[in-house]
Amino acid sequence: MGTKKSLIIVIAFPFVVACVLGLVELLFVLFHPRGIFSEAKKGQHRQERLLCETDFQALLEAGREISGMHSIGDLKKSRYMVRIIPDPETSKFPQVILDLEPTYIDIQSDGKVEVELLGGFVHYGVRAYPEDYKKPFSGFSYGDRELIPGLWYYDDGYVKNPKYPKKIEALLRKRIAINHKQE
Repeated sequence: MGTKKSLIIVIAFPFVVACVLGLVELLFVLFHPRGIFSEAKKGQHRQERLLCETDFQALLEAGREISGMHSIGDLKKSRYMVRIIPDPETSKFPQVILDLEPTYIDIQSDGKVEVELLGGFVHYGVRAYPEDYKKPFSGFSYGDRELIPGLWYYDDGYVKNPKYPKKIEALLRKRIAINHKQE
Protein backbone atom coordinates (compact mmCIF):
# COMPACT_ATOMS: atom_id res chain seq x y z
CA MET A 1 0.00 0.00 0.00
CA GLY A 2 2.87 2.39 0.82
CA THR A 3 4.37 1.91 -2.64
CA LYS A 4 1.07 2.79 -4.32
CA LYS A 5 0.93 6.10 -2.42
CA SER A 6 4.56 6.83 -3.30
CA LEU A 7 3.89 6.01 -6.95
CA ILE A 8 0.82 8.28 -7.00
CA ILE A 9 2.84 11.11 -5.42
CA VAL A 10 5.73 10.61 -7.87
CA ILE A 11 3.33 10.68 -10.84
CA ALA A 12 1.05 13.48 -9.55
CA PHE A 13 3.75 15.84 -8.22
CA PRO A 14 5.14 16.99 -11.60
CA PHE A 15 1.58 17.48 -12.89
CA VAL A 16 0.63 19.62 -9.89
CA VAL A 17 3.84 21.67 -10.20
CA ALA A 18 3.23 22.21 -13.92
CA CYS A 19 -0.34 23.35 -13.25
CA VAL A 20 0.76 25.78 -10.54
CA LEU A 21 3.56 27.18 -12.70
CA GLY A 22 1.16 27.52 -15.62
CA LEU A 23 -1.32 29.40 -13.46
CA VAL A 24 1.43 31.71 -12.15
CA GLU A 25 2.57 32.40 -15.73
CA LEU A 26 -0.99 33.08 -16.88
CA LEU A 27 -1.57 35.50 -13.99
CA PHE A 28 1.75 37.24 -14.77
CA VAL A 29 0.83 37.70 -18.42
CA LEU A 30 -2.68 38.91 -17.63
CA PHE A 31 -1.76 41.29 -14.84
CA HIS A 32 1.77 42.41 -15.72
CA PRO A 33 1.68 46.24 -15.85
CA ARG A 34 3.34 46.46 -19.26
CA GLY A 35 0.90 43.89 -20.66
CA ILE A 36 -2.12 45.83 -19.46
CA PHE A 37 -0.55 49.13 -20.51
CA SER A 38 0.23 47.77 -23.95
CA GLU A 39 -3.32 46.51 -24.52
CA ALA A 40 -4.78 49.77 -23.19
CA LYS A 41 -2.56 51.73 -25.59
CA LYS A 42 -3.59 49.52 -28.51
CA GLY A 43 -7.23 49.90 -27.46
CA GLN A 44 -6.87 53.68 -27.44
CA HIS A 45 -5.33 53.54 -30.92
CA ARG A 46 -8.22 51.37 -32.20
CA GLN A 47 -10.73 53.81 -30.67
CA GLU A 48 -9.04 56.78 -32.39
CA ARG A 49 -8.87 54.88 -35.70
CA LEU A 50 -12.58 54.12 -35.46
CA LEU A 51 -13.77 57.57 -34.44
CA CYS A 52 -11.26 59.74 -36.34
CA GLU A 53 -10.32 57.84 -39.49
CA THR A 54 -12.96 55.24 -40.39
CA ASP A 55 -15.53 55.96 -43.09
CA PHE A 56 -18.76 55.56 -41.11
CA GLN A 57 -20.88 54.98 -44.21
CA ALA A 58 -18.55 52.22 -45.42
CA LEU A 59 -18.59 50.70 -41.94
CA LEU A 60 -22.40 50.75 -41.81
CA GLU A 61 -22.61 49.17 -45.27
CA ALA A 62 -20.11 46.48 -44.19
CA GLY A 63 -22.20 45.71 -41.11
CA ARG A 64 -25.31 45.49 -43.24
CA GLU A 65 -23.48 43.23 -45.69
CA ILE A 66 -22.70 40.83 -42.83
CA SER A 67 -26.32 41.09 -41.68
CA GLY A 68 -27.41 40.24 -45.23
CA MET A 69 -25.12 37.18 -45.26
CA HIS A 70 -26.86 36.09 -42.06
CA SER A 71 -30.36 36.64 -43.46
CA ILE A 72 -29.69 34.42 -46.50
CA GLY A 73 -28.03 31.72 -44.38
CA ASP A 74 -24.37 32.25 -45.33
CA LEU A 75 -23.56 33.12 -41.71
CA LYS A 76 -25.24 31.92 -38.55
CA LYS A 77 -26.17 33.98 -35.49
CA SER A 78 -22.94 33.79 -33.54
CA ARG A 79 -20.01 35.61 -32.00
CA TYR A 80 -17.10 35.36 -34.42
CA MET A 81 -13.69 35.82 -32.81
CA VAL A 82 -11.33 37.90 -34.93
CA ARG A 83 -8.22 39.07 -33.08
CA ILE A 84 -7.18 36.31 -30.68
CA ILE A 85 -8.12 32.99 -32.31
CA PRO A 86 -9.80 33.99 -35.58
CA ASP A 87 -12.86 32.07 -36.65
CA PRO A 88 -12.40 30.84 -40.26
CA GLU A 89 -15.70 32.50 -41.24
CA THR A 90 -14.18 35.94 -40.61
CA SER A 91 -12.40 35.69 -43.96
CA LYS A 92 -15.83 36.52 -45.47
CA PHE A 93 -16.08 39.81 -43.54
CA PRO A 94 -15.51 43.17 -45.26
CA GLN A 95 -12.03 44.59 -44.92
CA VAL A 96 -13.23 47.91 -43.42
CA ILE A 97 -14.34 45.94 -40.34
CA LEU A 98 -11.25 43.72 -40.18
CA ASP A 99 -9.02 46.82 -40.43
CA LEU A 100 -10.40 47.94 -37.05
CA GLU A 101 -8.85 44.80 -35.47
CA PRO A 102 -11.98 43.86 -33.51
CA THR A 103 -11.96 41.33 -30.72
CA TYR A 104 -15.13 39.81 -32.13
CA ILE A 105 -18.09 40.40 -34.41
CA ASP A 106 -21.45 39.40 -32.97
CA ILE A 107 -24.33 38.69 -35.35
CA GLN A 108 -27.75 38.80 -33.71
CA SER A 109 -30.87 37.01 -34.95
CA ASP A 110 -32.56 40.40 -35.52
CA GLY A 111 -29.82 41.42 -37.96
CA LYS A 112 -27.89 43.72 -35.63
CA VAL A 113 -24.12 43.40 -36.04
CA GLU A 114 -21.88 44.38 -33.14
CA VAL A 115 -18.18 44.99 -33.72
CA GLU A 116 -16.40 44.85 -30.34
CA LEU A 117 -13.03 46.59 -30.39
CA LEU A 118 -12.09 46.17 -26.75
CA GLY A 119 -13.39 43.82 -24.11
CA GLY A 120 -12.49 42.84 -20.58
CA PHE A 121 -12.75 45.61 -18.00
CA VAL A 122 -13.86 48.17 -20.60
CA HIS A 123 -16.00 47.49 -23.66
CA TYR A 124 -16.49 49.64 -26.72
CA GLY A 125 -17.30 49.24 -30.36
CA VAL A 126 -20.01 49.90 -32.90
CA ARG A 127 -23.40 48.44 -33.72
CA ALA A 128 -24.72 48.41 -37.26
CA TYR A 129 -28.47 48.03 -37.61
CA PRO A 130 -30.36 46.78 -40.68
CA GLU A 131 -32.15 49.49 -42.63
CA ASP A 132 -35.60 48.32 -41.54
CA TYR A 133 -34.66 47.66 -37.89
CA LYS A 134 -37.51 48.13 -35.42
CA LYS A 135 -36.89 48.99 -31.77
CA PRO A 136 -37.69 45.66 -29.99
CA PHE A 137 -39.05 47.18 -26.75
CA SER A 138 -39.52 50.54 -25.09
CA GLY A 139 -36.36 51.67 -23.32
CA PHE A 140 -34.16 49.79 -25.81
CA SER A 141 -30.76 51.46 -26.22
CA TYR A 142 -29.17 51.45 -29.67
CA GLY A 143 -25.86 52.55 -28.16
CA ASP A 144 -24.33 55.60 -26.53
CA ARG A 145 -23.68 57.85 -29.54
CA GLU A 146 -25.20 57.75 -33.00
CA LEU A 147 -22.41 58.20 -35.55
CA ILE A 148 -24.72 58.20 -38.58
CA PRO A 149 -28.28 56.86 -38.92
CA GLY A 150 -28.04 53.09 -38.37
CA LEU A 151 -24.51 53.10 -36.88
CA TRP A 152 -24.10 53.52 -33.13
CA TYR A 153 -21.00 53.74 -30.94
CA TYR A 154 -21.18 52.07 -27.51
CA ASP A 155 -18.68 52.46 -24.70
CA ASP A 156 -18.65 51.58 -20.99
CA GLY A 157 -16.96 54.93 -20.40
CA TYR A 158 -20.33 56.64 -20.74
CA VAL A 159 -21.59 54.79 -17.67
CA LYS A 160 -18.46 55.14 -15.57
CA ASN A 161 -17.57 58.80 -16.18
CA PRO A 162 -20.05 61.69 -16.60
CA LYS A 163 -17.39 63.70 -18.49
CA TYR A 164 -16.74 60.88 -20.95
CA PRO A 165 -19.04 62.21 -23.71
CA LYS A 166 -16.69 65.22 -23.99
CA LYS A 167 -13.79 62.87 -24.80
CA ILE A 168 -15.79 61.17 -27.56
CA GLU A 169 -16.97 64.52 -28.95
CA ALA A 170 -13.34 65.73 -29.02
CA LEU A 171 -12.37 62.65 -31.08
CA LEU A 172 -15.26 63.28 -33.47
CA ARG A 173 -14.17 66.94 -33.84
CA LYS A 174 -10.65 65.67 -34.60
CA ARG A 175 -12.26 63.53 -37.32
CA ILE A 176 -13.85 66.62 -38.86
CA ALA A 177 -10.50 68.44 -38.79
CA ILE A 178 -8.74 65.48 -40.45
CA ASN A 179 -11.41 65.26 -43.15
CA HIS A 180 -11.29 69.02 -43.71
CA LYS A 181 -7.49 68.91 -44.25
CA GLN A 182 -7.87 66.08 -46.76
CA GLU A 183 -10.25 68.14 -48.91
